[in-house]
Amino acid sequence: MYIVIVGAGEVGQYLARIFVEEQHDVAIVEQDEKLARELESSLDALVVHGSGVNFRTLEKARVKRADLVLAVTQVDEVNLVACMTAAKMSRARTVARVREVGYLGGDRSLTARELGIGLVVGPERAVAEQVVEFLNFDGAGQFWDLFGKNLRLIELPLAEDSPFIHESLAQLSEVMPSPSLVAAVAGRGGLRIPRGDDRIKQGERAYVLTVPRNVEEFLILSGKPWHHVRHVLIIGCGNIGFYLAQELERRNLFPTIIELDRERADFVSRNLAKSIVLQGDGTDPDLLREQLEERADAVVVLIEDNEKALVAGLMARHLGAKKIIVRCDKRAYEPLGRDMGIDALISPRRAVADAILQFVHRGKVQRSHMLGDHDGEIMDFKIPEHPRNKEIVDKPLRELDFPQGAILGAVCRGDQVLIADGNTKLQPGDEVLVVAVRDAIGAVEKLLG
Repeated sequence: MYIVIVGAGEVGQYLARIFVEEQHDVAIVEQDEKLARELESSLDALVVHGSGVNFRTLEKARVKRADLVLAVTQVDEVNLVACMTAAKMSRARTVARVREVGYLGGDRSLTARELGIGLVVGPERAVAEQVVEFLNFDGAGQFWDLFGKNLRLIELPLAEDSPFIHESLAQLSEVMPSPSLVAAVAGRGGLRIPRGDDRIKQGERAYVLTVPRNVEEFLILSGKPWHHVRHVLIIGCGNIGFYLAQELERRNLFPTIIELDRERADFVSRNLAKSIVLQGDGTDPDLLREQLEERADAVVVLIEDNEKALVAGLMARHLGAKKIIVRCDKRAYEPLGRDMGIDALISPRRAVADAILQFVHRGKVQRSHMLGDHDGEIMDFKIPEHPRNKEIVDKPLRELDFPQGAILGAVCRGDQVLIADGNTKLQPGDEVLVVAVRDAIGAVEKLLG
């Protein structure tokens, strides 16, 4: 597949590297000349310096022969116009990243269709809902609802006294609630798919596949202290903060908001019914201490400046906040944030990339989600009624030549959801869940796609 990416920021570069690894042909359009030169020497892709809304620039990027055009710059208007232009020049599917909800209209799909855009990605509301779930499941890192919320994959940061530490997975299976499976482990060496004799080391994170009723017990087993959040402090109230406050109000959790910009603080105050809005600097130690002492037991930092956001999160930890969630769009900062004691790191840019990967893999893969520090995926496949590879059905999984670095973790068969084991046999029509490291994804798609 030939893919043109307009915009080489964090999202564009990340997607480009994934698609190059998947052996697609990639072109990148970038307006910043210095960045374009850097990418030419570091990425196996065609790099075109210029504006994504310029017809000649798009011609240089060979848009006419593109199968897919992704416009992911920081400017909504550029993304929309780039996709509209590409749609006129080619038969490519198009995806536009759009932050301003006003562009989406009342009917998002109709608006996109009228503009000639295959998918409009606006992740802010979805990220806000994700934060609410983080607050509900204190003690967990990230998590993913799967198979219609009948299954959940949870990331467990592990305390020193957790029974997960230094025990083999075979031993852990005796104390873990059933049904469940440790599908992956992440640490300094990256993401790995463990086997029965594997042992989880201190400082690593376990990714556990289980049913929702078992989540609370796993949080206890992780050894991390947890409690029910009652009072939330939001630092920074852009679109995500505003949507988050609305959702918390709907759940009778009335947050306190600190917003630096006076006009924005006034707008938020006028448009939220029950939240307390303070105009001030969320990195001010005195203001932060006052709010934490008075009421807040969870802090959500949504400042767009990554460095300031991490500083605010660190200060909140120092001042005794029990739960800290921080927006962080820079991949390089994620390990640092965890080492600093941040409970969860969220990224709108990661959400954009996640949505785009789902769109690109549609057909082969029904849904996909990035895992770990962007070095693995959760993939959802449908076994066709007449699979090309007949070897995958009616045979125990232990007898399948399943790719190294991947595990088939669960099967959805009608209304029944099963955690898979070596004796599980796939049937036509099954929906299956696979967790895989980046290098194994192509082999998994070839086997099951």
